[in-house]
Amino acid sequence: MAASLSSMLVTNTGVPNYWNIQKLMAKILSMSDTWQNFRSFTEDEVERITNNYGTPIGKGGFGEVYKGILDDDYDPVAVKRYIRENLRKEFMEEVSIHSQMSHNNVVKLIGYCIGESTLSLVTEYISKGNLDDILHNSDTAIPLDIRLGIAIGCAEALSYMHSMHLSSDSLICHGDIKPANILLNENFTAKVSDFGLSRLLSGGITHQYTSKVIGSIDYMDPVYLHAGRLTPRNDVYSFGIVLLELVTRKRVKQGDMNLIGIFDCAKGKGLRKLFDASIANKNTMEILEEIVKLAKECFRLDSQNRPQMNNVAKRLRMLKRDLKGRQESTHSQSILETHNSWHKKEKQDNPQIKKSFSFFNRNASNSKTLSEFSNVRSFTKEELKEITENYSYLLGGGMLAKFYKGTLEDNTAVVVRKFLHTDSKEAFINGGIVLSRIVHKNIIKLLGCCLETETLIFIYEYADKGSLLDILGSQEDFPLDIRMMIAIKTAEALQYLHSSATGIIGHGSVAASTIVLDNNFRPKLTDFSGACKLIKDSGNNASESVVSNYLLEKVLFNDSSHFKSVLMNLESDVYRFGGVLLALISRESNTRFDDLVVEFTKAYRTDNSGKAMFDKDIISEHDITVLEEIGTLALKCTILNADEMVNRPTMKEVAEQLRMIRRTWKKRTTEADTQVTQTKATTVMPMEPRIPYLMRHMFGYRRISTSDPIRIR
Repeated sequence: MAASLSSMLVTNTGVPNYWNIQKLMAKILSMSDTWQNFRSFTEDEVERITNNYGTPIGKGGFGEVYKGILDDDYDPVAVKRYIRENLRKEFMEEVSIHSQMSHNNVVKLIGYCIGESTLSLVTEYISKGNLDDILHNSDTAIPLDIRLGIAIGCAEALSYMHSMHLSSDSLICHGDIKPANILLNENFTAKVSDFGLSRLLSGGITHQYTSKVIGSIDYMDPVYLHAGRLTPRNDVYSFGIVLLELVTRKRVKQGDMNLIGIFDCAKGKGLRKLFDASIANKNTMEILEEIVKLAKECFRLDSQNRPQMNNVAKRLRMLKRDLKGRQESTHSQSILETHNSWHKKEKQDNPQIKKSFSFFNRNASNSKTLSEFSNVRSFTKEELKEITENYSYLLGGGMLAKFYKGTLEDNTAVVVRKFLHTDSKEAFINGGIVLSRIVHKNIIKLLGCCLETETLIFIYEYADKGSLLDILGSQEDFPLDIRMMIAIKTAEALQYLHSSATGIIGHGSVAASTIVLDNNFRPKLTDFSGACKLIKDSGNNASESVVSNYLLEKVLFNDSSHFKSVLMNLESDVYRFGGVLLALISRESNTRFDDLVVEFTKAYRTDNSGKAMFDKDIISEHDITVLEEIGTLALKCTILNADEMVNRPTMKEVAEQLRMIRRTWKKRTTEADTQVTQTKATTVMPMEPRIPYLMRHMFGYRRISTSDPIRIR
């Protein structure tokens, strides 16, 4: 695909054909469905995001990398700008390959820019930078278990890349694995980046030889350098060198020194002196030696005898497990016994999984199976004990469940939710199944579950700041712009849930306590359990925005109790979100939800203003108008009078209104001398009484006739 696309970009003389750029964009969308999932940026947008490329954070063979902020999303991003225009073919190949990957240990692609003078990639921003800088240009303390976690994360990413397309006899080879291309987040979780030299390999190898080998020579497989034929074994070689640098904190080549040759000759005390002194001690020496042994297997010159990355990842996980055992007990199983038995353990894993299936089918109603969960890992009881250190870090909980912090093998921080009762198991399972199928950055991600215990256990991504309720009740600085971002992103998450593409999901438990925040205050909606309800039209293609007549007929005429409960949840979400808005502008965490609505309603009726209720920390003169607009919108969300219920907005309208309020506020702030028309709530068209609320949520207040083709706008 990349070759045909790049040919559109140049004339016969090799000069960029700018007239064809728009045609190229159309061709991209028509040729690859994956590209349609990513945002196309203009050159002006990229300049604005990066503040005219004001903050450089890295440089590679193909481009320079800058930090930026997405205005609409508030998210920090990294923008890779290609240095030369004649790299358009390489750019197309990189985007095409990167767009096909979705893995926790691969940097997430957000979008791209194909301009007349600029080629850029926009990805998520990874806070700690790259492994090369941390190992060799800083004094950051990195314990051995963290280093093993970094290695495991990178190995998992490569294992995924080397097997993700096996169904079509194709896979991805990275082609440039080195510490500089391994990024680390705040928890030291590895994120593989920079796919400029990556290739999609049909049958697992390139079908052409090249005399022009490109890459980082210090980490390049000599077999590839000599033969010019790329295979996944080349990545294995490079990863072996990364392992050596992790345990020594030295570069593979410094002057005449070559770590590979030194480790080949070193033995006994000489070998031990090569390791980083901060991690080398009596308890870790044997594990360090096993890591080096694995590294040597990775860079064998006989490439066919190098281990595959999935086996490398398994062995590293076993080493980390053994390290934990040694730290907890002086009577742990020897490392050699561990490695002699890891093949045996893999064979034993399947019966454990079957056992969990058996338990699941035997105890859960409606005979639900683990296969109904989408992209979710099945954990064993033993794994969860290791992850939570025997449930030693309690985050909180109540009558239904307790929450514990844990850490996965690749250093990913997680929350382990352990349910305390079996009474509502089916409802909780239903909520877990629904959540496992949702992909949205402002909805908490379900990573796994354990069905071996008497009660359910779910594993979620960890949000560092805790819940919105915690922040409201704390003394932490909480500026209005952050509160607006939380409101908008939560509204967008609910709008997403209420759309037909996700199956029309009513959350039912929206509250400050069910919205958690990450380090950047980005909100994530949680608690998809018993209250969560779903309407799913099995006959409709989820990728289409057309709602089938069959679904509408059932809702209009049958109105079964199941549909009724979903519709009630949709209304409940709007109502309860109104309460979240009131809590955000008042910073009230102790007042009951209904009481807060009553107090705000009384204030507006008495003074035609909510000023008496606003948080004093954000009541500056130029912010009063925006606070009044949010308060008014919140009260519309909480309308209870049946005759006026039609005036309650949908989540789509709420999200649009909040975005408009923020844009006007920002414009008013930056252009203080310009009179800006105040944002008013959108007037809504009264609905015909016979049309159910479901249509209101899906289509706004548009009148619908039976002959009108119904499409989501």
